Amino acid sequence: MKVSTLSALSTLFAGLTLAAPVDIAKRGSRFSEVDITILQFALTLEHLENTFYQEAFRTFQLQDFIDAGFSEEFVINLQFIASDESTHVSVLQSAISSAGVAPVQPCQYSFPVTDVASFVTLSAVLESIGTSAYLGAAGFVGSKDILTIAASIMATEGLHTSLQRSSLGAIGAPDPFFTPLDANAVFTLAAQFIVSCPSSNAALPFTSFPSLTVDAQQCFNEAGSFGASQVQEAVSATDTTSADYATITWADSTDTAVSDIADVTTTVDTATESATDAAAAVSTTTDAAASATESTEVAAATTAPARLRVRQDANSTDATSSVDVNATTTADAAVATDSAVSAASSESSSASSCSPITAGSMINLTPDFSSSRHDFSRVTEIFVTFVEGLNIISIAVQINQGIIGGGGMSVQVPSGIGGQVFIFITIIDISGRSLSDSDVLFGPAILEVSPSLPSLGF
Repeated sequence: MKVSTLSALSTLFAGLTLAAPVDIAKRGSRFSEVDITILQFALTLEHLENTFYQEAFRTFQLQDFIDAGFSEEFVINLQFIASDESTHVSVLQSAISSAGVAPVQPCQYSFPVTDVASFVTLSAVLESIGTSAYLGAAGFVGSKDILTIAASIMATEGLHTSLQRSSLGAIGAPDPFFTPLDANAVFTLAAQFIVSCPSSNAALPFTSFPSLTVDAQQCFNEAGSFGASQVQEAVSATDTTSADYATITWADSTDTAVSDIADVTTTVDTATESATDAAAAVSTTTDAAASATESTEVAAATTAPARLRVRQDANSTDATSSVDVNATTTADAAVATDSAVSAASSESSSASSCSPITAGSMINLTPDFSSSRHDFSRVTEIFVTFVEGLNIISIAVQINQGIIGGGGMSVQVPSGIGGQVFIFITIIDISGRSLSDSDVLFGPAILEVSPSLPSLGF
């Protein structure tokens, strides 16, 4: 789709959806405590995403994306995504303020991003987690006004997810249903990027699950599927032994609260105009740079996967040196992500050295038994539960002291799933039922499974 068409659609949807925040602001006094908690948690996630994109655009230039094999059109789309996240923050702040509550403020974050490739991969994961969070919270929302605006944001986050996945060579929408996640699972995934919040903040009413890691190497195939190990290292379950994420707190400040909906309208309009102006600036810049990047684009077009090519110039030291990654909380993840990206680059040039994760593939899982309070002394069987879309499949695994001591376990990927899959260790077989927090022992871990080509029946 042409950029001009995207701009027109963006303007159209802005006009159609601005009424929802206005209604929310007028009815703020009617929100329940649960509704406010959901809005605050949604704002917490939007702050995280908003900061993530801001840091990326301060770090990487257009040429960095081109050198990594991404198109100019993709960069323009990223600018729209960044603008969307900023607008989501403003709208949620207004809704919370209208109820006489101080909106949560951004915390300090650390993202395991070392170059363009790891940024785009992590952005695809963060967008999908955000979409799953909104979907999982839908059933708990009491206010129809909140539900409307939350559903509107969720739809946009879903579009972001599809765009990011497609840019990586993955199937944009591999399943007819998206995966709902509850607050504790989302919190477990998101909390690892939070370095600290003000000590005066109230504690979040959520708890991280003990961590679960998956060891699975894969490369691209023609059906489109990005590296499972790369995704897992970018987003793995929180190691609760290194920090008490359950005590992460929200900010208590009214300095930046948006209490007047007119300010929100202005913010939205300004964000839209800024994004459009920025897009025009990128177009001008890229025209001037076209001749200089022509050979790079030709090389990218002949390399599989073209869109995830990583620069070979001394491990992209320029980009790496400009990224501030907190060594205390995410050093291991950053190193692992860098290694995974390098591995993905090698896989691109040697497809025969790896194979995609599909139904029937064996994967290795390592639960962090040291962070669990569950008594495993008499447990001989646990279940690896795969959650994708509305599919929930549990596979029984026998455990012994070797596994509990950190030896890990192997399990076969079941059929009937594809795309981004969340893996939990549960105490019972959840197949075909709803997953409850009380059933979860470890997780979630994230695995990308190459989907089977659908049969259209004609």
